[in-house]
Amino acid sequence: MSMSSTRRQFLARSGAAMAGLAGGVDLLASTASAVELANQADAGDPSLQQPIRPRVAIARDEILTRGRLTQHRDLLVKMLNASIQRVADTPTATEAWRLLFKPSDRVGIKVNTLGLSTQPAVVDAIVAGLRLADVPAENVVIWDRFDVELAQAGFTLNKSGRGVQCRGTDGDAAGSGYQATIESSGEIGSSFSRIVAEQVDALICVPVLKDHNLAGASLGMKNFYGAIHNPNKYHDHNCDPYIVDVVSHRFIRPKWKLTVCDATRAQYHAGPARHPGFAWPLGGLIVGTDFVAADAVATDLLESQRKTKGLKSLDEDKRPTKYIATAGARGLGVCDLRKIERIEV
Repeated sequence: MSMSSTRRQFLARSGAAMAGLAGGVDLLASTASAVELANQADAGDPSLQQPIRPRVAIARDEILTRGRLTQHRDLLVKMLNASIQRVADTPTATEAWRLLFKPSDRVGIKVNTLGLSTQPAVVDAIVAGLRLADVPAENVVIWDRFDVELAQAGFTLNKSGRGVQCRGTDGDAAGSGYQATIESSGEIGSSFSRIVAEQVDALICVPVLKDHNLAGASLGMKNFYGAIHNPNKYHDHNCDPYIVDVVSHRFIRPKWKLTVCDATRAQYHAGPARHPGFAWPLGGLIVGTDFVAADAVATDLLESQRKTKGLKSLDEDKRPTKYIATAGARGLGVCDLRKIERIEV
């Protein structure tokens, strides 16, 4: 059976899908068949959207909270593969990775190195998954804003062109890694990182499960503030609608294939800066292909932890995650928790 046919079967099982361009919301006609949607996916149609009832996997193991995370690399690989397999509903993890990525893909892994950072061991597990899809190591780049922040977070810089690359947008000189042109999307006007704009055609977002003092939560969508040169301009009104405007752009939305939220060490208050007093050793991963649904589930977990600790809800604290609802309203994904299938792995 060809991989193209397998992808069609996967989408057919998923049911109806939603579509919309960055400038507004356009729903696919209800008569559109799953096979037609699969053909659009095979053709690289950027308007293809997630199923109406997406799956988000939550994988946890208390072992991950003990010792150094680098001691548990094999367990992380096992947990991630099991999550991907459940989300894609495939017989094997290899088939799941191959549904999402082609050997020819140039894959950008966007980590978060501000405050509580993405753990390199989690990214190593993702790279191992991409190898199952036969994506060459040289086609993978781990990136964020600055070389120095990546190094401080424990990542090994590599700009050699051999093996998995790792570099910051501004690795050579301040401002050098951004496009010269200003791109408009909704209410934002920004220069985008050349990495996301020119050098990759598939994206994996690896945020950290953590609180944000203005947006409420710093998760997958917020992580792409690290792709523009002027994120400081877009924090009013709980960062809404600016976060959604950024991820709606053609450099991000059509390329974004997978979210793997690092919940091995989370933070439920006083973020995004690191605050050990509110550390949360969850020992988990949150995985989904609908980036709005993944953020919605992650926020729900964050709210539950805040309630357990006797803190106000994010709404009561005047830091509602309004941008998640905005993303759902624009048709970028599903934000209603009742319409998301939550899978415990």
